[in-house]
Amino acid sequence: MTAPQIRLGRKWIKPLAVFFLLFAIFFIARESILLSLGNFLIVGDDLHPADLIHVLGGDVERVDYGIDLYKQGYGRKILFTGGRVELPLVKTTYSRLAREYAESKGALAEDILPDESTATSTFEEVLELEEILQHEASVRSLIIVSSPYHLRRARWIFKKGLNNRVALQFAPVPFEKSRQKQRWWTEELSLQSVVNEYLKLPLYVLKY
Repeated sequence: MTAPQIRLGRKWIKPLAVFFLLFAIFFIARESILLSLGNFLIVGDDLHPADLIHVLGGDVERVDYGIDLYKQGYGRKILFTGGRVELPLVKTTYSRLAREYAESKGALAEDILPDESTATSTFEEVLELEEILQHEASVRSLIIVSSPYHLRRARWIFKKGLNNRVALQFAPVPFEKSRQKQRWWTEELSLQSVVNEYLKLPLYVLKY
């Protein structure tokens, strides 16, 4: 082997050593690292009673948890958003289905804000809420309910969109009541949720 070849070989020793060291660290601590990546997306508060519980459109588990909080006295009123849903032979909205479901579970019709939602994104849900607040002067505090991995992005856009107009609290659906799993990399739905949120979060920050 010539001297230039020896020098070239030595040039790669440090980068390769660093690479294998980082790989070894990740392999040993991979579960803690992956849990941290998922936990970063989860935002939650120690809840206090609020004027309104706002359940964001999505899975029925969000509706169930919102109803649970309402029944426990955490909100005087409850709001469901979420736009069009196409069922066999039926065109309706998530908000209407959620409202009917909540009434079947014991929520009082007069405690459910009746606005029909057309929102197809978290940003549009903020816009709808902002319009509702213009007509609901008594609402000064809210609890936002959504899936665990959705709430960091939701918190960012709600705080920006509402600009401290009302006091906000955030309530992720507990993992024991959610289809999402804390060990998100072991289950397809949770994996998709985490990956999607890491893709959407910077887009929301740049766009809005």
